[in-house]
Amino acid sequence: MNNGINYFPLNVHLDDKFELIEAEFGLKGFAIVVKLFQKIYGQQGYYCEWTEDVALLFGKNVGLGGDAVSEIVRAAIKRGIFDSELYDKYQILTSRGIQERYFEAVSRRKEVEVRKEYLLIKVDQIYKNVRILNENVNISSKNVNISEQKKVEESKVKEKKVEERELPRLPVRIVKLYENNIAPLTPITLQGLDDWLNAMSEDVVEYAISEAVKNNKRNYKYIEAILRNHFNAGRTTLAEVQSAKRAYKGNENELSINRDDSLDYDELEKIMREKT
Repeated sequence: MNNGINYFPLNVHLDDKFELIEAEFGLKGFAIVVKLFQKIYGQQGYYCEWTEDVALLFGKNVGLGGDAVSEIVRAAIKRGIFDSELYDKYQILTSRGIQERYFEAVSRRKEVEVRKEYLLIKVDQIYKNVRILNENVNISSKNVNISEQKKVEESKVKEKKVEERELPRLPVRIVKLYENNIAPLTPITLQGLDDWLNAMSEDVVEYAISEAVKNNKRNYKYIEAILRNHFNAGRTTLAEVQSAKRAYKGNENELSINRDDSLDYDELEKIMREKT
């Protein structure tokens, strides 16, 4: 099964990691990294194997020796272009950015199979079409009844799939905004945000997370207090929230539940209790 894609995005402005590769090896180094991206995205999609034999063949195809290519790859791993832990453990080249771009590109496919041990992101919580394959385990027939072991494993897989189906799948931009700025999502937080998304517009949930970041109150309790504040006041769209904030703007003498930028969650909840 070919999981590859026919194109991949390459930013116009790349970060210092790529500039350092180019500074060390010249345009040749940059070109090798791009060729590796082509190999990754075009074959498995989110990773590629990288052994001595693969390096030799790759070097032959690009007109360089395997040693020269391997030196550039080692530098790219050192600079963080590729994940060092997965390379050391499985001899593969991948990164969080590569995986995020790949799974976004194949989000419309009916099904995409991926290996769990190679993942750096929680794709099963974001994309419905991803089927995660468990890491292969070698079992000795001398010590284990294979038939019974298979039944146990199948039962565990079924239980895991049930648990995965029960977890809500949030919009991609909400997941990225929360995990990049607040904390990794837990099952409880996933369920909580999903409940708010069912009660209010996605823009309001995004607004509440952004307010938490802006006010340096990076926790779910603060986000929930903002959402509950506006929900209890009957505001479920971003336009309603912004209208309420404008109505109270400039009134410095009144502590208002509409001023999310000046309250922490304890103050918000205190005001909400007084309003009820």
